[in-house]
Amino acid sequence: MPAMEKHLFNLKFAAKDLQRNSKKCDKEEKIEKAKVKKAIQKGNTEVARIHAENAIRQKNQSVNFLRMSARVDAVAARVQTAVTMNQVTKSMAGVVKGMDATLKTMNLEKISSLMDKFEHQFETLDVQTAQMEDTMSSSTTLTTPQNQVDSLLHEMADEAGLDLNMELPQGQTGSVGTSVASAEQDELSQRLAKLRDLV
Repeated sequence: MPAMEKHLFNLKFAAKDLQRNSKKCDKEEKIEKAKVKKAIQKGNTEVARIHAENAIRQKNQSVNFLRMSARVDAVAARVQTAVTMNQVTKSMAGVVKGMDATLKTMNLEKISSLMDKFEHQFETLDVQTAQMEDTMSSSTTLTTPQNQVDSLLHEMADEAGLDLNMELPQGQTGSVGTSVASAEQDELSQRLAKLRDLV
């Protein structure tokens, strides 16, 4: 099944490329956040808002790259299962032939050895199937960009020790929601890292 193995390689390569793009967006987001803070410190709220929008866009793009990477990983896991199933099928055919020959001679030691091999093949398949199911089970949600922009502006203003309540609409404090979303994003990143380590 050389063609399938080639596709599997290409899928894994694509997933890693998406991860690299996600990290690049994370770096860009940090740069934009620093620009937001500088603009707030200079009292230029309009420029701060533009950089905040850029930061949120980079963050969303990073999450989208991660989500796509997880989906490509899931497809790669399915292809891996297909390749493994093909290998298991060939191994099982060999085991069945061996069992036929062994049963004719009724050598119990050989029969036991063949059955152990048979069970080992299925254990390997079970582990890979479980890994594929874990990869498919992760998902993330995003909030509306405007709320994120306002939350980021407040967060940066808090870090800079400034008050933006006069310039921004009232009732747009969302720092708690931002920290929860950040915690969820960190948890997702850790889960994805663990899944990739299993591969």
